Amino acid sequence: MKKMYVISLCALVLFSCGKSKNGTELGQEVCDCSKKANGMDPNDPNRAKAQADCSVMQGKAWNKVKDDPEKADAFNKVLSVCADEQIKKSFGQ
Repeated sequence: MKKMYVISLCALVLFSCGKSKNGTELGQEVCDCSKKANGMDPNDPNRAKAQADCSVMQGKAWNKVKDDPEKADAFNKVLSVCADEQIKKSFGQ
């Protein structure tokens, strides 16, 4: 029984590590990062670094999806909706 548990655990870890994210998931990660960074206090000295880190994350994610039109479209759609939400929030809507 113990051997089966160890084998199952290893298989689960290997399977979950090997799964690549789709454009929607990558876009959502970038969106969440951006929301968190932009939600920081404007006087926080770490805010600019957090925003820059999100930009780097977005570039890396784009490089993963740019050659697949379906993934790229999904990625851009999530970021577009995210940007609209953040703009509206900044204007108090």
